[in-house]
Amino acid sequence: MSRPRMDVESKVAGVESVAGAESVAGTGTSSGAATTGGAATGVAKALVKGMGLVDLIAAGGPRRLTDLVEASGVPRGTVLRLLEVLLDAGVLRTDAAGLYDLGPRLAVWGQRFLDRLDIRGQAEDLMAGLSARTRETCFLGIVQDDQVLYVAKTDSPQAVRPAAVVGAMNPLHCTGIGKALLAHADAATVQRCLEGPLIRKTPNTITDPDALVAELAAIRDRGYAIDEIENEDGVRCVAVPVRDHTGKVVAALSVSAPAYRFPLEGLPAVAEVALAAAATLSVRLGHLAAGSTGTSESAGTPENAGTPENTGNTENTQEIS
Repeated sequence: MSRPRMDVESKVAGVESVAGAESVAGTGTSSGAATTGGAATGVAKALVKGMGLVDLIAAGGPRRLTDLVEASGVPRGTVLRLLEVLLDAGVLRTDAAGLYDLGPRLAVWGQRFLDRLDIRGQAEDLMAGLSARTRETCFLGIVQDDQVLYVAKTDSPQAVRPAAVVGAMNPLHCTGIGKALLAHADAATVQRCLEGPLIRKTPNTITDPDALVAELAAIRDRGYAIDEIENEDGVRCVAVPVRDHTGKVVAALSVSAPAYRFPLEGLPAVAEVALAAAATLSVRLGHLAAGSTGTSESAGTPENAGTPENTGNTENTQEIS
């Protein structure tokens, strides 16, 4: 005998009603204490619990009811009713074996999210904040035809600054952004780069394939890349990877400055600030690190981040070329 269908809103309210009854039964609290404001709060709590179940399935694959109850710590009756709502909404699906898995509606939502994603738009405020904190130029770059393509830039407020512009391209092997991308690239891309030629742009450019392989390993270990005056004379850079919803590195952020005001000992502090901005941007692109429940939208930095100081006194803007 089929049972009548309730709309999702009614079911959510029903979930909270049952959850509240379970709470009352466990604590001896009078059910008459509920208020209209409390009911609204309760529905929000039911939504959070439901999302928690979806997260468990997304992270660990298909789950049985008993697994979800144990992992969530939510009473069995509440879990059952939440799952019913999520199944009816297409957020979850179940099979003949009784396993709960992600549903088709999530695929629709995910594709719409990706279709509307604009990495430059998502990065704009973070790059402005990064430049404000470091007082240096910030770049966003991607791989295009085995080179770095600069897709966004926020200028330093200081007079002397790097000359690269949006739309410009540079080699992967000798730029901070390029090496940050190359360190996480697929084997075919890395091999093409190693086969060269590894053009020397400055006396510091790495032109030996074995040395470049070692450099890429070091970048993966420490989490950021350094352009040690390898692409432009007098310019030092630190760059960090940005990941998408699959965990793939799809872009990199950099902070670039004249070497005289960007000493080597200051790089770790600037890298920390850049890594925080990149982590926030990655979350905006759908990336969620293992074991994480989210990242703050603030790329917060210590007040004394040890960032390079402005030593330029010229009144007119000068670009290093």
